[in-house]
Amino acid sequence: MVKVSQGQTGDETRMPLTIADAIEAHLLELVRDAEKALEVSRRELSERFRCAPSQINYVLETRFTPERGFIVRSRRGGGGCIFIIPMSFDGTAEVLRTMHQQSARGLTPIQALHLTRLLLGQGIIDDREARLMEAVLGATYVSAPNDTHCVLRGRLMQSVLRALMS
Repeated sequence: MVKVSQGQTGDETRMPLTIADAIEAHLLELVRDAEKALEVSRRELSERFRCAPSQINYVLETRFTPERGFIVRSRRGGGGCIFIIPMSFDGTAEVLRTMHQQSARGLTPIQALHLTRLLLGQGIIDDREARLMEAVLGATYVSAPNDTHCVLRGRLMQSVLRALMS
């Protein structure tokens, strides 16, 4: 496993990062510098980080998700062009509606966590509300069969979002 070091903000200690962390940090920096959408070549990223294209796919699939505020599109051929589009919202109501729609399919604990963090990042909820949501939405529902956990979690998130919309 390839590791790099990155300093923490306000802290002189260094934290080791995986290659996936390094790819994510690089892409986030590029997204911040891009005006609207980032267009990048999967092949060029693979060469830059000396990794397989599947590693790039892993980072895109797990760290640039709608729950984290991104839409990713890719085009096959020609080096595998990737478009990373930060989701932009026209106010709190649009954020809540979008999340409500995403929650309808059900949510894994990680998806629920990412949606909660997006709400926190958008200033829609505060730290205390985020901790409460994480406690409820991250729980394992003992009385429910395993395949219904995601559906139940999605419904709970929708209930929270409806309360925030009212």
